[in-house]
Amino acid sequence: MNRLRLLFYFTSVGIAVGYFFAFLLFFFTQFEMLADQSLVIFVWTVYGIMTGLYFKRINHKYTFFIIEAIILLMAIFSGKTKTLLYIAREVLHASSLNQVKIPFIITVVIVNLINIYIILTLSKYQTVYTKDELKALKEKEVKLSDLREVNPEEEKKLKAQRKKVRYITLACFAIFFTIYFTVPSFKTGINTAFATLSQFDTNAVIEYLRGWGAWAAVVSGVLMVLQSIAAPIPAFLITLSNAAIFGWVLGAVLSWSTAMIGAAVCFYIARGLGRDVVEKLTSKGAIASIDVFFERYGDKAILICRLLPFVSFDFVSYAAGLTNMSFWRFFIATGIGQLPATIVYSYVGGTLSGGVRNLFIGLMCLFALSIVIGIMKKIYNDKHKKEEELIASSN
Repeated sequence: MNRLRLLFYFTSVGIAVGYFFAFLLFFFTQFEMLADQSLVIFVWTVYGIMTGLYFKRINHKYTFFIIEAIILLMAIFSGKTKTLLYIAREVLHASSLNQVKIPFIITVVIVNLINIYIILTLSKYQTVYTKDELKALKEKEVKLSDLREVNPEEEKKLKAQRKKVRYITLACFAIFFTIYFTVPSFKTGINTAFATLSQFDTNAVIEYLRGWGAWAAVVSGVLMVLQSIAAPIPAFLITLSNAAIFGWVLGAVLSWSTAMIGAAVCFYIARGLGRDVVEKLTSKGAIASIDVFFERYGDKAILICRLLPFVSFDFVSYAAGLTNMSFWRFFIATGIGQLPATIVYSYVGGTLSGGVRNLFIGLMCLFALSIVIGIMKKIYNDKHKKEEELIASSN
């Protein structure tokens, strides 16, 4: 019974998230090249189902209602309430809005009532912790320092190496920003490049790169490195563009090699500048969780994460740089994990187009989400071992 409750709740959350992103497509039409509304909802619905099958408890019980409220507020304030019905019509392949209007409203009401019941009876199926118990669990969580055996001599040597890297990194940043603010043409070029990538339109990126003629490969490489460092833009935009311009074989080689350079740069930025800078570039809470995972599982974790070529590499590379993992372990795992997916994406970019490409991207997103769930499940299991220890000690 509890598994059915979890499956229903997490599936409804997945559908709500899918509906949220599908709704956003009506505001940002440049995202439509990634997937249509039906595919977006399909991917997130399956993600919700898998999450319901994986996890044993609901930790954030108001997630569904918060997402639903955000969607409704966006629809009301933007005057696009009918858009919710348009999405339902497309998903159900109905011929008119009237066909989906009543079933849609009835379904929403029923789902809300069931989820309200699930939340109200949550304590019957899982332990609900007080604030003090949650605080105790937080204190018992594994921290990065708990996983490291510190050797004073090695620690001293490591600090000296990182000090040298820090000086080199700061010098590179200083040179870059000096050129950026003193050379107008360079500043304009960088701004134009990021503006093009921010459109999330492969055709726009292809046109931009082709405009550089013989320098297209060099510019593509520079963009791959720059997006790895600071831009929250999927690397697969450049990967697809490289395949379309240079052919899928040469495009794959270019995308793989330049992404490797970008990953290495991010790794050394983290190693040289430290946690404070990395947390500003990414997220403090997320880094705190993922660096423990990387420290514990090392290059295996890197290998898994690198199977996702459409995710910017900066987050993974920064987190790895904060651990004691050696550069070459990180670099080799990155290369091996990145290569298969880069080849596949390059082949897709060079041979497929239109709806077929969108479908493939959607399926790859689903594959990526499956891997993410697996990683989350491992972290979840490790974390909640502490809960069992707390319960046992209290008894």
